[in-house]
Amino acid sequence: MSAIGNRLPVEFLTAVAAGAEPGSAAALMAAQQAKDRHDDRQVGELLAALLRGPFRTSAPAWMLTTAVAEGLRQEESDYRASTTVELAALALGHPDFDMELLADALRGCSAYRLGMLSTTDRPPTLTAAVAAELHRRVPQPPHFTSAMLKDRTPAQEVLRTGRLDDRVFDAAVALLPSAPEQVHADGENFTEEFDRFWAECEAWGRMWRTVLEQQPDRHARFVAATDGARASSTVREQLLGGLPWLVEPELLRRIALADLAGFDAVMLTTRICRALVDGASEEFVREQFATELASLDDRGRRRLSLYMGKDALHEAKEGCGVAVSWVEHAADGRWKLILDPAEAKPPYGGDPYPWRTPPDELSDLARRFALVAEQALHTWQPREHYGISRAADLRWVHAMLVHLPEVTAGTRAAVQRIVRDARRGPSRPRSYSHQDYDDHQQFTKLLTDITRIVADPIPQSAATRRAALGDPADVTVRQLSVVESAVLTTYLDQHTGNDQLVEKALLSCAQRGGYRSEPAFPDVLARHSAPQQALPALTHDLRRRLGGGPNDRESWARHVLALPDCDRETVLALPAWTALTVGGPRYRSSTHPAVLALVNTALGNDPPAWQRFADSPISHAGPTAWLRLGEVLDAAAHGTPWPKPPASR
Repeated sequence: MSAIGNRLPVEFLTAVAAGAEPGSAAALMAAQQAKDRHDDRQVGELLAALLRGPFRTSAPAWMLTTAVAEGLRQEESDYRASTTVELAALALGHPDFDMELLADALRGCSAYRLGMLSTTDRPPTLTAAVAAELHRRVPQPPHFTSAMLKDRTPAQEVLRTGRLDDRVFDAAVALLPSAPEQVHADGENFTEEFDRFWAECEAWGRMWRTVLEQQPDRHARFVAATDGARASSTVREQLLGGLPWLVEPELLRRIALADLAGFDAVMLTTRICRALVDGASEEFVREQFATELASLDDRGRRRLSLYMGKDALHEAKEGCGVAVSWVEHAADGRWKLILDPAEAKPPYGGDPYPWRTPPDELSDLARRFALVAEQALHTWQPREHYGISRAADLRWVHAMLVHLPEVTAGTRAAVQRIVRDARRGPSRPRSYSHQDYDDHQQFTKLLTDITRIVADPIPQSAATRRAALGDPADVTVRQLSVVESAVLTTYLDQHTGNDQLVEKALLSCAQRGGYRSEPAFPDVLARHSAPQQALPALTHDLRRRLGGGPNDRESWARHVLALPDCDRETVLALPAWTALTVGGPRYRSSTHPAVLALVNTALGNDPPAWQRFADSPISHAGPTAWLRLGEVLDAAAHGTPWPKPPASR
């Protein structure tokens, strides 16, 4: 009939579909008499109907070649391309399609279209031909270069398609770019060469992340396909730390536990190096640790060899820190999101990603990491000349404290050594760059959080350590005012009987502006051993104990006046202006009945006293806003000098 590329009138196809023999008078007459012209999409639909129906097992060559031409005619950018490629796949995978023509047709397809032609629903003959074409285009995997992130190889392009046939998937994975090659360029020194090579390795990791993200249901197959290859550690690291929320729970757990299992060899290296630094001979060390040394794999032996040997004392000193270095890099990299799943968010903001792994399983993995980090903690040693100063130096410590089942006295003491060392580090960012400034901010926050966790004398549960408030003697009203209700309630429960803490919590209710409904002010007051004495004392010293502006004074007054048994002494200790203006319903200026009664009692029927009271220096803001109601009433009633504002903090 025609070679690939020729077009057929839709009327002809309609007649054939209706049962007319191609080339018969009926078919030609149908073509001539057709009145309604159909678009290209209908041509494709008719061909597809023929190949799925009467011509499913046997079809003339002209029909197959025409179907391929129709199916591959659209540009990839055309919105119809994904639909028309289905027609091409029907023809290319047909039992009667010539194998040489199949190879020629695939040769003319882009790599991305090859992927579209080789999904799981395609015939085996087609997917086998696609795999062969992929091998023809890429006989051997090329070494990766950064340019391949943009100019993708055929294997990368094919893997952009989901639901790939296993044969094509395996071929594409095997042909992905291999690790970058370290090549010396003319004019480069060692540092420049290493930096360029390291940048290429990081770009290679991003390539793998993209591929893994595009094939979320094939992660286990990626792990199996790269086992033993240089890509294995990169694939595992990307699944563990790059996009762990996409990983199937059992696979994520398997990768995570395998990663933690590697710490034993690292810890052994640290112990051996410590023994060498303490004066033990290499022969003694090998004898002492013979059983552990025999269990090391090749990688562990290579690592250890870096720190042993003649005149290797300096290297052994460096080796004493490899356990801490291991957990530090893990917490700052591949374990970071598992330790804090809420941080798994889109790069430009938005809600955290939903995780396939349940929260309790993530918590169990984090607990196991914390137990490993606790081992490393007891090997930590301060630097000789300067303290730690990077967020990464503290992130693993914070993660350990948050996730440990129990913080023992020994662990607490070891962390306090790190805290002291951190305080002798630089007090400002290393430079004015945004990166250094942001790192210093994180370092400061981590140091504060860690200090609070280890400062609290009462043991805390793992669930409350993330929001630890520290020693009640050091916690401030402002800190209490911004914590969540549940955290404050738990903190008060842990420190039952601490009246100083209860008083700070009462003041925090006012500093919060009265918007925190729990725990309620009366409930906090009830925790005090002497509430009837505490409330007037706090109100009398409100400027020194609370401070702040009008909102803080008003919030305190509302809490106090709302108590059913608020006593006279407490009301008279309130700031006068505040007491006179906030006693009624919220946002109204009517005065509370208890305040009115005390004012009437103090001034009685003495018009001059009322006038003096009206002329008093009380105010909404400024120092005179703190003048106490009782003292102002006494001065107005007796004509004595106005009191001075209470002392501030």
